[in-house]
Order: sequence, then C-alpha cells, then structure tokens
Amino acid sequence: MSVAMALPSQRLAGRTILITGAGGAIGLETATRLIQEGANLSLVDINPEALQAAVVKLGAILAGDGVEARILTIAADVTCEMEVEAYTAKTVAKFGRLDAVFLNAGISYSSTSIFDTTEEAYDRLMKVNVKSAFLGIKHSAKVMKDLRTGGSIILTSSIAGLRGTPGLILYSGSKFALRGLALTAASELGPLGIRVNTIHPSGVNTPMFKASWSPEKMEELRKGVPLGRFAETSDIAGVVAFLAGDDSKFMTGGFLKVDGGCVSF
Repeated sequence: MSVAMALPSQRLAGRTILITGAGGAIGLETATRLIQEGANLSLVDINPEALQAAVVKLGAILAGDGVEARILTIAADVTCEMEVEAYTAKTVAKFGRLDAVFLNAGISYSSTSIFDTTEEAYDRLMKVNVKSAFLGIKHSAKVMKDLRTGGSIILTSSIAGLRGTPGLILYSGSKFALRGLALTAASELGPLGIRVNTIHPSGVNTPMFKASWSPEKMEELRKGVPLGRFAETSDIAGVVAFLAGDDSKFMTGGFLKVDGGCVSF
C-alpha cells in the first residue's frame, strides 16, 4: 500500500467554529477559508452592517445553498460577559456543538509615545483586547466542558506580543497578556481535551495596521521582514484553519509566528 494518502478537501466538515471580530478583514477572510473547508460558522461582531456584508460574501461562495443552515450572525459586545455568554449559548443552540473558537476581536491605535499615552487609552485597549479574550475563553471552555467534546481555542496576538514595540506600549502590553491567558488556560483545560494557542502575525495588510504607522515607518517595517512583504489575511486564515482541525490535535499552549521571519529567537 502506498504511504501517500489523499487528504479530505473539507477537513472541517460538520464542525462548528465561532469567530469574534468576524466583520473585520482577518475575521472575514478566516470565515471564508473555514466555510470552504466545510465548517458551520457563528460570526460575532459589534457591527451589524459588517456581519451583513460577511453573509453576502460567504453566501456567494455557497451559491445561496445552505446559508441559513451553516451561518449564524450575532451582533454583540465582546467585552460584556452577559453578551459573551449569550452568543456562546446561541451558537450551541443553533448547531448543537462548538468545536473551535477564534477570539480575534481587537483594536489598535496610531503610534504614540509613552508620554502621550493616556489612561483612557489604556482602559479601552485592555478591555477590548484582553477582557474580551478572557471572557471568550471562559464561556467557550465551559460549553466545551459540558459537551465533553474538547475543542480548540485560538487567540489573535501579534509579534508585538513577543517583543517590544516602541510607539505601541498599550497594544504590545495587551498582546503579551494574551500569552499569559493562553498558557494558563492550556494548562488548566488540557485534561478536558481543550487546546489553547496564540497566533502572532506581523503587519497584515488591513486598514487597522495601515492606520497605526506613517508611510515611512511602514516601509521601514516591510524591509525588516525577511520574506519581503507584509502578511495577507489569507496567511492568517490558513493557520487558523490548521489550529481548528485535527492536524494540530497535539498542540496546546503554543505560539505560532505568522511573521515572514521578522522575529528571531
């Protein structure tokens, strides 16, 4: 028998995956990849219009066949525990299961010196980037525990969560915090078959990234990437699909750099 084996084209068929920040560039591209691999999706975002646009794009991929059966959209504030608990429960009520969660909601800001960074900015960044991830882990893990199915929880960190990032002290601090959440959750939830990993993109060609830096700084950053370009949203989506499926079933507590080689250890 040949050792070569054809892999299924829809490795996530029948699975349910929840995405926060689903209306943003990375969230939407990841939803596109996951729907192509057969997953059912629960899309969460604070912006109802962005969710509607996502359904239009995904519906085109499905050719209108099974959109209502395979996609659930929920407008919610991911920093409010009541709403996090509700969107998680709605997902299970719709699909009967929860196999993976991509906690992708987050914000950044334009490069600012430490001296000009405000307390208000601190509170906002930590609330959106860290509190939302904590609540997402808490409630998705509870559901996975009750279902006794295990699962995969994936957090969007950044290379700013692996090294110092002058001009973005709050963003960097929030992304480092996600590593602490993930490492602790991976240790605590591992006996339940629940895996927790972080992904660490470098600059991604999204409006949020471009708004953070001047054109001159952008070019400087690009030159610091050995592969010579910024990441595309599809680069992130592929890694999320990997972590959501069985190919990564023995990986937890890990941090996956998606950075074109710009961070070396």
